[in-house]
Amino acid sequence: MKYAAWSTDKNNLLESSSGGIFFEMAKKVCEEGGYVVGVLMDGIKAKYVISKEIETIKKMRGSKYIPSNPANVIRQMKNIKELLLFVGLPCHVEAVKKECNTKNIILCDLKCHGLPKNGEFEKHIEKIKEGRNIKTIRFRDKKAGWDDGVSCISLIIKFSDGEVYDEHDEYLKNYMKKSILREACKKCKRKQVGDITIGDFWGVPPKVKNKMGTSIVIINTKKGKEFFDSIETIVKKKPRAYHYFNMESIKKYLFCSIEKAGLIVPIKKLLKQ
Repeated sequence: MKYAAWSTDKNNLLESSSGGIFFEMAKKVCEEGGYVVGVLMDGIKAKYVISKEIETIKKMRGSKYIPSNPANVIRQMKNIKELLLFVGLPCHVEAVKKECNTKNIILCDLKCHGLPKNGEFEKHIEKIKEGRNIKTIRFRDKKAGWDDGVSCISLIIKFSDGEVYDEHDEYLKNYMKKSILREACKKCKRKQVGDITIGDFWGVPPKVKNKMGTSIVIINTKKGKEFFDSIETIVKKKPRAYHYFNMESIKKYLFCSIEKAGLIVPIKKLLKQ
């Protein structure tokens, strides 16, 4: 079962990369006395953490296009009997399945574009920071909107001296073009391995779209359906086949695809000939 979905909380929408679904699921688990496992930025690294504190969980929102290792949290998860929400990459969800009894765990995998080769992000950051101390890193800012796909290549770095790097970033352009991805990720076929799968709903039909961010939510198991149905702070729309036959949606989907592939400049040059 597939939904176009978004949070009813406007602030959550702004702080999230797409429809804010992760945070609404996390809040529901916390309300039931459970724990949430997700990834937050720790300096220039992405780190899996486990928490039931809302302020910590807020920091898990948003995309991180760099590697993270779930091994430490998986060891912690084995000792927790309360309800758990694990949100991560498909390969990490499969690692949880292998190592843990998942009876008390809701598994949510992310629609995955792949991971960059080791060291790619660190090399890029070294060029940008020029010896300055980094305060925060944020991928995909929504201040220019969500539905044109441009947010995919937005990188904001705040430095301790007050300066800000805010660019359509070369690292993210290369990531979207898959030119810096690991070879194993390019060949990976894993998808929809959790109880629920979430991601950006690119090309979403206008009739079931929120311009500030729309997530695709795919329900894979009975456990996932029961949990998702219990959340009342999410707008849930079921796309129908006829919704897609719309020129605006087709044009925006094509633009997003061309932008991600890095073909805008070559096309412009070709048209000038």
